[in-house]
Amino acid sequence: MTFQKAKKMKKIVYLLTIVLSSIISTYSFSQESEAYSNEDVSVGIVRKGNFIIDPYYGAPNFGKTIIKNITFDNQKINTTGEGGLGPLGLRAEYMLADKFGLGIDFIFNSTKLGLTYDSLNTDNTLYRRYQGELAMKRIRVQLRFNYHFVSTNKMDAYVGIGAGSNTRIWSVTNTDPAYQFEKGKVKGTLLPFSMRAAVGLRYYFIPNLGLNAEIGIGGPLLSAGVSVRI
Repeated sequence: MTFQKAKKMKKIVYLLTIVLSSIISTYSFSQESEAYSNEDVSVGIVRKGNFIIDPYYGAPNFGKTIIKNITFDNQKINTTGEGGLGPLGLRAEYMLADKFGLGIDFIFNSTKLGLTYDSLNTDNTLYRRYQGELAMKRIRVQLRFNYHFVSTNKMDAYVGIGAGSNTRIWSVTNTDPAYQFEKGKVKGTLLPFSMRAAVGLRYYFIPNLGLNAEIGIGGPLLSAGVSVRI
């Protein structure tokens, strides 16, 4: 079993991010470039009334790291590989004041483990080899509050806290027709809520488009992406 689909999805996410950012930034830049040239840069690049969009990709994927080390005592069962996507997400923030912003943080990550196991005849010869896959998707949607403690004409630094939902969706597939475990998707999590604390930085190389980076807990430990200011 291969996990080429996960790699293709990553490429699609990157491509969509670039395309979306280019469209939004081109429109916004054409509308604001003249006004920006007359602005007082001492106020800072980010100010009251701005809307900021940050698509990002993060690391590490802890679930993928954990299942990579799974082993089975039963010699009939073998792992065929692990895969996963993310953590990735999208942050959107509206500046309530020059230093305070309120927004939403959507965080997604997935993990999967491929397996094969052998069904044997009574004489221990191989009857048939079956394939299975265990997959988990995690979705967190958080209300986010940021305090912007440094803002220049190109750089924006902030600390943020967030809280919201926490959903895990489990699914199992198997080629064994006698397999009795529920094959549908099951939702479940130990804690139905999530929290995040983070420190982030945005750097704008043109008025409406830049890069973002963030370090935090309760989501991606490290993340980076583009930043669009509207």
